[in-house]
Amino acid sequence: MKIEIWSDIACPFCYIGKRKLEAALAQFPHKDKVELVWNSYELDPELPKEALESKIYGYFADKHNMSVNEAHETMERTAALAKEVGLNFDYDNLIVANTSDALRLVKLAKESGLATEAEEVLFDAYFAKGEDVSDKNVLVKLGTKIGLKEDDILKMLDSDKYLNEIKKDIAYSENVLNLEYIPFYVFNNEQMVQGSIPVEDYLEVLTKAYADWEKGISNNSGEIISGKSCSIDGICS
Repeated sequence: MKIEIWSDIACPFCYIGKRKLEAALAQFPHKDKVELVWNSYELDPELPKEALESKIYGYFADKHNMSVNEAHETMERTAALAKEVGLNFDYDNLIVANTSDALRLVKLAKESGLATEAEEVLFDAYFAKGEDVSDKNVLVKLGTKIGLKEDDILKMLDSDKYLNEIKKDIAYSENVLNLEYIPFYVFNNEQMVQGSIPVEDYLEVLTKAYADWEKGISNNSGEIISGKSCSIDGICS
């Protein structure tokens, strides 16, 4: 059974949701029959290729017309939620960067069955390690760490490969699925979840979707379960 996921490396709730979904899968007796399919949703494609010199607080405040103090408070709340699932977000050292190439690295990894591993090292680099996920050297380091070949990574980064696929991911999610928030999940082409939800809720959706998949049922019910998320204009709260 497939679980399709739309996410961005710069989305904190995408990382938190990943941890919670993994916790649900750890409790699920048929996890070996579940495939995670990672799709791209770029929150701020207008960011320049060169990382910003300003910290996340100033960037977030300017982008969303709030004070730097309000941005700090928002990040503190998100970091506290991350801590609950064992993640240590370091917003003070986070480098605001364009995520297009990072999302392309996930696409490259997907061809080798390593997309989930790519998502993990990229999330960790961005939120916990203070690394520039738009930097070629960083992407090569992270890609080779999970088993990709350096030459393949460099060749991809020096081309336009996967840019159209990212655009198609975004267009499909908005025009067909009516996506407004990420992370966005579709279980068995049926149940839709937008946002990070409690582990027990992931497990409940997973169990229901899997039972339908075994019966050959795959009809979208139209109901969307919502949780903590980032809106498509980049507000994460």
